[in-house]
Amino acid sequence: MEDDHEELLQYSDDESVSETQEEEDNVCPVEPEDYRHLAVVPHSKLEFFSCFLSLILSSTVLLIILPLYISAINVEANVYSILVFNAPLATALLGVVLILLKYLCGKCRTQEIFAMPVGFRRLLELSGLYIGFCYLYMYASDRNRVLCHMQDPIKGIIVVFALLNYFFFCRSFMGLHRIFSTTTVIVGLFISVDYGLCDEFVCRGYDRAQLFDDTGSWSWQVHSIWTQAYIFSLILIAAFYTLLDRCVVPSYSAMPSSITSPPVVNTISITVTGNSSNLEQDVPEQDKRVVNPQLVTKSAVLFAFWIHVMVCALMLLTFWVDFIPGIGKGHSAMESLNFTKQGLMCHFTSHAEALNCQSVFWYSVGFQIAYVLFAISSIKFLTLTQSAVFTIATMSSALPIIGIWWTLFHASPSGALVWAPKVRGEFICSIIGLPIVFLGLGLLCKAHFKDVRKLRPMVLISVRS
Repeated sequence: MEDDHEELLQYSDDESVSETQEEEDNVCPVEPEDYRHLAVVPHSKLEFFSCFLSLILSSTVLLIILPLYISAINVEANVYSILVFNAPLATALLGVVLILLKYLCGKCRTQEIFAMPVGFRRLLELSGLYIGFCYLYMYASDRNRVLCHMQDPIKGIIVVFALLNYFFFCRSFMGLHRIFSTTTVIVGLFISVDYGLCDEFVCRGYDRAQLFDDTGSWSWQVHSIWTQAYIFSLILIAAFYTLLDRCVVPSYSAMPSSITSPPVVNTISITVTGNSSNLEQDVPEQDKRVVNPQLVTKSAVLFAFWIHVMVCALMLLTFWVDFIPGIGKGHSAMESLNFTKQGLMCHFTSHAEALNCQSVFWYSVGFQIAYVLFAISSIKFLTLTQSAVFTIATMSSALPIIGIWWTLFHASPSGALVWAPKVRGEFICSIIGLPIVFLGLGLLCKAHFKDVRKLRPMVLISVRS
């Protein structure tokens, strides 16, 4: 009798559980706030490697052309004219690309051009970091305020800054495999730039007879201050991509958009003890649910366009920066305005010959093409990988490449590019460091595709934090 009673109770409990389950299935599932959403943007290997190579190519061209551009413009004008000319032009070109994509590309036809991809406050933060980088980098590079032979080698430290930002601020997890791969890139960069950092009589392939040719008329105190400003500009650009990494994460329709970030201690501990996956951690099965939301990705061109619109606005509000003594080339506001006016005229061939700045026009064309490609490919690559460290490490692979380039050419003090092949220690170090850098990048690519294979396209895994 008691056994029959227990069976009846068990049957009633099972029936109530099934009824409750049916009721839950009939309503829309509500994700609790303690779930964080991990996903990858569906993409092919062709798309990934096209973006990968475009980022390396554009970074290399920019690192070659920009020093020549600055030297050529300084003959008759100032570096502020480079910013004034190129920022609005880049914004206009990005706008044209955005419009063409909207009407020619099927995926982009629903994209709203005049809709900000992020909130105004976050867009202001991104643009503030970016324009701060532009000002500090350009003025520190102006007239060798940072010693010429140190400018390119110092750039290698940006990967270290990106890795530090990851440890303290990023929401995603890398794992030991990715950290080891990034460390391999850092080691390769150090080997590549070490010789050039120590050789103070050679700058971008140009042999200098005396130290004064490298230091100019600046005192060592001035060099020290501007070198710190130069390093701080690299911190800003690393912070820019770290912050942008949070903004380009795909959103999901009919799902909560808030993502809870674990504390810093959690991030570091999970990184050290977790696996190499950036997407899926070792968590109990009962805390993991697979759902199929509608993936909504944000256009890289749209991000680049709106960031540059805000940068142009901030540049108009900070026009007085070039008037500050010790920063701008002019000693007064009127002299600075004259330098800027001459710099703008130098960008047009009709005035170039009279102003002794014939090469500025061609440098500006090459710079603008490479810069627009860089702006789009860097944000696109960040969207695909969802890793600021991977993106910055890919950019930095240009450093050993330009080390090889400057053994084939040299840059004259006036900004001319001269063919003069010569085997130097910098060439040997770059040849040794380049395979190590690409080994690290290859390991990062392998880890990325391993993550992509773990998740089917358009599938989201919700993991309880």
